[in-house]
Amino acid sequence: MRELPELGVGMVCLPGLEAFIEAAHELIDVIEIEPQPLWFKSAAAAVPYAVNTGALAQLCADPHPKLVHGVGFPVGGSVAPEPDQVALFVDVIKALGASWASEHLSFSRVDGAAGVFNTGFLLPPLQSAQSVALAASNIRALSAQLPVPFAFETGVNYLRPLPGEMSDGAFFGAIAEEADCAILLDLHNLWCNERNGRQGVLAALDDMPLERVCEVHLAGGDHLDGYYLDAHSGLVPPELMQLAHKVLPRLPNLKALVFEIVPAYMSARTIGQGELTAQLRDLRQLWNERSKSLQVACGTPRPMARTITAADSALPSPTEWERALAGRVLESGADAPFAQVFDADNGVAVLRQLVAAVRSGTIVDSMTLSYRLIVLSLGEPAFLSLLRAFWKTRPPEPFATEEALNFAEFLRTQGLAIPHLDEVLAFELASHQVRMYAQHKTVRFTCSPLPLLMALRQARMPDFADHGDFALTIEP
Repeated sequence: MRELPELGVGMVCLPGLEAFIEAAHELIDVIEIEPQPLWFKSAAAAVPYAVNTGALAQLCADPHPKLVHGVGFPVGGSVAPEPDQVALFVDVIKALGASWASEHLSFSRVDGAAGVFNTGFLLPPLQSAQSVALAASNIRALSAQLPVPFAFETGVNYLRPLPGEMSDGAFFGAIAEEADCAILLDLHNLWCNERNGRQGVLAALDDMPLERVCEVHLAGGDHLDGYYLDAHSGLVPPELMQLAHKVLPRLPNLKALVFEIVPAYMSARTIGQGELTAQLRDLRQLWNERSKSLQVACGTPRPMARTITAADSALPSPTEWERALAGRVLESGADAPFAQVFDADNGVAVLRQLVAAVRSGTIVDSMTLSYRLIVLSLGEPAFLSLLRAFWKTRPPEPFATEEALNFAEFLRTQGLAIPHLDEVLAFELASHQVRMYAQHKTVRFTCSPLPLLMALRQARMPDFADHGDFALTIEP
């Protein structure tokens, strides 16, 4: 890790943060890009995925050094990433000139009885020797295709540890050693794990090869049903900052300290630019203090987790774990072997709510006008009932446009007595196509479209008085 460049203090660059990053240019040394929102499923048979070249060009033009942080094919599962998505990952890394790339130590695709499906959320792998070997193999295969070094992110886990599972730190450490890769130490994730009853942060760090840590993430969280969530919903809590002051000097090869926040929470929590600026100044102080008290990581040698012990043999295989956990979280399919271990674990209900929040948020954000028309016509409870019924018919889609398309198809089977709903659905789906392919689309309406769409943008019931044959062309 010593050969990596020292980049300093940075932020994850999400849509909505661009203006702040530009204004706070002198406080930000590096930005981290999540590439999956930059690409989409393509209608062209020869090109299954394509990149939003305009958005990528804007990021390339930003003068900050860049890192690439994947959110689309985590390395902790038994289903290999699609080669076409890996190819795009490589293209984005090269285009941005990233110093290294990272992904989550989780799984989000499962090979079920009906084929591979998505879970809609990053789920934790079973912490066993078999999972260590699987994750290490995944990392080696991905690393061989990347033009830069790779680091996996230490994950958050809302589940209770099973008897025979490895501790969080031992699991992370064994994978890093087996895969011979770097670690992205998400301190907020580890702090969540500790607060939710798993291994303490400092104990986990004692089990890890800290000389492999090249990057640290800090964030703020939220609460749900007695659990503390890695929600990226606010500023770094003071207790976590105090912990970071103890931890960072133990990381001799740390090259970047990155703050994560979801822009939507800034308005919801009235977090202004002043608070973000103060947060970056605090991180700068943390970074500078670390260099003055840097220690050398010299933990005890860690054995490689290659031997399958009797305790490990009693645990499910990674594939069995993935099917069982995904089935419980998505409430789909017949009970898989070992699924009963989740029945008394309240963390499963938390994961179920998080998946529901992601799926409902995707629909509302990508089909806002259709959502408003349904709610104005039938009420919010009816819309939520439609969502729950839809979820029983289809697993989650990783791309918002595909999820929106599936929901539109479902709505058309429901016989809803809502005037012009099909036309509003067609307009929103066409708008997605225009943004992706930069080609105009024409949508037919049986009423004047502009008053209809304007009313929905203002969240009020349209006037359905006029009738006729209208066409609206959407330009790129």
